Order: sequence, then structure tokens, then C-alpha cells
Amino acid sequence: MSFRFSRSATVNGGLDRSNTVTSAATAVNSPPGSPILPSSPALRGDELYSVPVESVDHVDPEVNTAALGLVLDPADVLTDRARGWKSLVKSLSHHFDRLADAEKAQAKSHAANAKEWSQPSPVRQLAFTETSSINSLVSVLKANAAALASQHAAIQKSLDKQTVMALDGIKKTIKKKVDTLEKEQKDRNRERLKDKEMLVKAKEHLTKAISFARRPGTDATRYGDPWIANMEVKQKLALAKLKHAARSQKLVDMKADFKVFEANLIRELKVALIGVSSISEIQNHRADHAQEIETVLSQMDTEKEWESFCENRLNKSGGPEMFETDQYEGHDDPLVGVIHEGTLSRKSRGLLQTYKEHYYVITAGGYLHEFKKERPHMERGETPDPSDSIYLGHCSLDPLGAQDRKPEEFILTEKNEDGKMFQRSSKTYKFIGSSMAVSKQFHDAISSVSKVTLGVVATGSTNAVLGRTSTIVNSVTSPAATAAAAPAAEPVKEGKSEE
Repeated sequence: MSFRFSRSATVNGGLDRSNTVTSAATAVNSPPGSPILPSSPALRGDELYSVPVESVDHVDPEVNTAALGLVLDPADVLTDRARGWKSLVKSLSHHFDRLADAEKAQAKSHAANAKEWSQPSPVRQLAFTETSSINSLVSVLKANAAALASQHAAIQKSLDKQTVMALDGIKKTIKKKVDTLEKEQKDRNRERLKDKEMLVKAKEHLTKAISFARRPGTDATRYGDPWIANMEVKQKLALAKLKHAARSQKLVDMKADFKVFEANLIRELKVALIGVSSISEIQNHRADHAQEIETVLSQMDTEKEWESFCENRLNKSGGPEMFETDQYEGHDDPLVGVIHEGTLSRKSRGLLQTYKEHYYVITAGGYLHEFKKERPHMERGETPDPSDSIYLGHCSLDPLGAQDRKPEEFILTEKNEDGKMFQRSSKTYKFIGSSMAVSKQFHDAISSVSKVTLGVVATGSTNAVLGRTSTIVNSVTSPAATAAAAPAAEPVKEGKSEE
């Protein structure tokens, strides 16, 4: 036997209960030995995160960490835990909504029976006397129907006003928590994905810079200095590590907050479901069922639930993992090395033309980089942005101790070999060290990678410089300039040159 009924409102965002409800014996009180529908098959731990997004209650793809190619973060596991609670409470709400519907349908059915047995029947009055046992049967059926109608109506009212209403409140609380966690996860994934993409591009640029630095001609400078490219990789990696550390610290607070949230949630669920087992009509009508609910609720321990979750899910995900390490391709290539670095003074090109101290780095890739104060600290995430960069493969270097100069002073001339219009054919840089030793260290280092190093020749004056005398013209060509494929040139020591 089945009945049609319609409730005034849909529940849970569109669950329409204007369905056909089976009779009480089928819908609520299945007889012993009746077949039980199989539950959903359990998933192994390695299958949990391979479930399609569409099957997990329409989760936003941006919060599907694994699908984005990112390592699962423990904070994501907390979000999944919250989604699990949301799914459970949603099913509980549906369960008791349907029970309330079934009780309403049964109350309606029994009330209809009581009404029918209460109506006078002239046909039966003619057929049966007042003392007939048939009239006694009618009276019993009428009384039972009225009692059952009242009982089921009371159960339906208790379910709607207590359990279903309490579960609706819990659903709102969980939805708010899930929305917050998913927003944080979405922002976290966007940030991690952006950092990963930037790092991948920086590594690709480093690979190209190393490759082209070994090519002769103007191709060597197409992607700039491999050292700068490597510093950019380190800088982006350092920023990612700083964010990683911040996420690790935040995770500690998230775990503590979620533990409190879950304890409160379990307590509220117990109150909502204990209300079912405490309904007197249910205890009388289905004592075994009520006892089972009460037994399971008494076994729900917040500490044990949290410990089990941490042991089997949260702790197995480890800490927030980095998507990259310091061991990337090209990190130890000779061309990303430094030949010499330190402070040196350069004469300005303004009207005053005074010497001003800067920090310089001479790299194995053949560049001289100028920084205003000090070398940038990649571990702090500082950008490797030199105020000036000179490709020494296009430069000629005058010797120390040349005519009309201080002993510590030397000149570097950069020639425009790219053939670009509207550029001067050459630029001249004048340097001086704080001591002769400092100047010599820089001069030797630059000489090891510059295209041409001019030498001092004997012309009757100890300060005569090559190119300024008409008697002898000698030049020293750096092996690093003529063999650009060499991974790192050794500094040319004074007095040792190629003719």
C-alpha cells in the first residue's frame, strides 16, 4: 500500500518530497531478514584523491589540488575532512526528513482508517446486531487506527521540530566552515601554481642562457648572463620557501582550530540524534532501533575521532611540501659561477666626475655587474637587479699603472658590437680600488674574460701604454673571449699572456 503526499517546502536545496512513500511496514519498519541494500564500496587510501571532481558534490576545480599538478597540502586534507562531515550531515538530514515524511504518511493513513471506521454504516447495521462481535471488531480497529494516527503524528512532529531542525542548523555551520576552507584552499592553490609556473619559466630561461653563453658571436648575449638567470631562479625559489614556511606555521593554527570545530560538531550531532532515541513514541514503537542509535552515539569520542583522523589521514600527508628543491638543472653549471666580487670605485660621467664606490660581481659567463651597495640576498627573496651590466666579451681592458693615472686606476672600454643604431660605438669606464691589491684582483679577474687586454710596452717611459705609442703595438686576447664555449676561464696572472 502506498500514499501520495506533498510537504510545503523542499529541503536541502531542492530535495522534493512529493514522492510516493511506501507503507510503514516497508519504508520504516523493515521486517527481520529483509534484504539490506549494500553500502557504498570503501575506497583505499591511494584511491581517495583519484575520485573525479564531479562525483564529490561538484567541487570547484580550483580546489582540486591533485588535478592542478600540485602536491597535496595537509591543509587540503582538513578541507576534505570538512567536506566529509558536510556529506554525512546532509545524508543524516535526508534520512530523518524521509522518516518524518513516512511518519506523516502513516499518520494520514491511520487517520483515514479511523475516520472510515467512525462513520455509521446502515448496511452493517442491518446486517449485524448491536451485540454482534463484528461491531466489537470495528470498535477495536477504530481505536487502534486513532491511536496509531496520533502516535505517528507525534513522531513526525518531534522529528521535524527537534532532529531535522537541529541538523539544518548543523548543516549551515558546516557549510560556512567548508566555504571558508575552500576559499583558503583556492587562494593557496593559485599562489602555489603561480609560484610553480614562474619558477619553471625562470629555469627554462636559465637553460637557454647557459646554452647561448657557449655560442660564439652576438648569440652569447641573447639570454643574458647565466649567473643572473640562476639568481632569478634562486630568488623565486626563496620566495616560494618563505611562503611555504608561512603556510607551515598557519597549518599549526588550522589544526588546532579544526580540532575544536570538530569537537563542537560531534557534540551537536549527539544532541540532535539523542533526541530521536528519547522520543517516547519511538522508544515504545521501535525500542531496538532507538537503542542502537543511542549505543552508537555513546561510542562517539571526539578525542578518538581526531586521533584516528590524524593517524590515518592528516599525518600521512606530511608537512606542506615544496614543489621544487635547490637541485635543479643548471644550478651547478660552471657558467653560473662567480670569478670575483667586492667593492670598487667607478668615476661618474657627470660634470663633477668623482669616484663613487659600488659593489661589483664578475661572473664566469663574462659579465661585470654593478650593484649600488651590496650583492642581493636571494635567500631573502631580493631581486637580482644590477644598476649596470657590462658584457666583457665586447670590452678591452687597459693595464694598471698607465700614463697619467694613479697606480690603482684602470680603464675598461666597451664596444658596440651588436650593430644597433643610435648607440655610441664605445663606452669608457674608469675604475680604482681602495688599494693596489684590490685593483689588481679586479683587473686580473676582468682580464680573464675580457675580449682584449692591452699590455704595457717599453718605450723609454715606464708609464707608456699599448696603443698610445707608435713604436710597438701588442695586445692580449683573452682565451675566454676567443673560446666562448669554455665553462669558466681561469684568471690571467700578470706577466702571462698570449702574443
